Amino acid sequence: MRNDKTKRATIETLDVMIQNVAQGASGFWVEDHEGCGNPKIFPEFEEGLKRGRLVQKEHYLCPWNTAVLYGKGYGNINTGCYHSCSIDKARFLSEKMMKDVLLRFRKRLLQGVYDCKEDVLPLLTSNEINFIENAIEKARQSEERKCNKEHSARLKKAAALIAQYPNEETLLAAYYGEKNCVSSENGIVFFDPDSQKDVVGAEKMSYDEYLGVQLASLGRDCRSGFASGFFHYLLEFKGQIEKVNAKHICFKRIFISGMYPDGICFDDKEDHVWMDKTGFEELDVGDSVSFSADVYRYIKTGNGKLIDYGLRNPIGIKKIEKYQLPSDDELRMQMIREIICETCYLSEHCNRVSCILSKGAK
Repeated sequence: MRNDKTKRATIETLDVMIQNVAQGASGFWVEDHEGCGNPKIFPEFEEGLKRGRLVQKEHYLCPWNTAVLYGKGYGNINTGCYHSCSIDKARFLSEKMMKDVLLRFRKRLLQGVYDCKEDVLPLLTSNEINFIENAIEKARQSEERKCNKEHSARLKKAAALIAQYPNEETLLAAYYGEKNCVSSENGIVFFDPDSQKDVVGAEKMSYDEYLGVQLASLGRDCRSGFASGFFHYLLEFKGQIEKVNAKHICFKRIFISGMYPDGICFDDKEDHVWMDKTGFEELDVGDSVSFSADVYRYIKTGNGKLIDYGLRNPIGIKKIEKYQLPSDDELRMQMIREIICETCYLSEHCNRVSCILSKGAK
């Protein structure tokens, strides 16, 4: 009874697919911007795509299952369509071919061909398979030509920078002008032209000048503790005020508490940090405070133009008792402990709070 019900539901869905074959291929579900359902055919799938909710149509078997399309030995019906799906290949079929495939599947489903899933004949004909493979190859060649054309265009636009930084030719040829943030061996480069708007001191620079400052900064010292917060999460800052003038204050050292995306926390520090005095007006030299703040990038000009990181827009400023910041040796020991934890054979089973290794374990 259950199979009869799901078969009827499948037939009803197939009929809609066949009637709307001009809108492309569709499967039976979507969830959180994933899945095979085509909202152009089934508008209800839009809900799943927009809100990340599972929207699924009841079905006995999907025509786009790899084992159904290509037959026994290709894919596995029992693992479900998510793990054995060829809808991306089916999308290359012509409108007529797709309709023929769906009608063929519908007929076989009604005839009981799929009652036994152990020995499945190919749903696609050899001509349809060849058509798909040829279409895939044409699409690959077209994409390759497009990439080569864009690569050549970037090389031409970046010619002046490449002459200045010949070792970065590959990087510039791949990303010049693109909306990318690229991590290289020596640092990170923001290629997105819009990212320049958020860098203090770069407002009047040309795009080439902006990239040049970033390339010159690769491998150079910067406030890496703040940089960690720029790319991850900084939870709190603590510091003791060392200097105060009309517009700024200086911390002798700022202690940083942060967290990586995987939930692992870290500590760091930065020395001799100047900040805008706004928010700290009632504080004096020697006072210790905790606060939160935004990390931002700016152009420092002390020894050539380089990218560095600072703090601004402090909130939650609280005067705290005098405290002792961790020493450099203590911070180094923390890094060593993190390396030991990451390489421990029990790391995948550990909460990183209390060590589950017994004392003296090797």
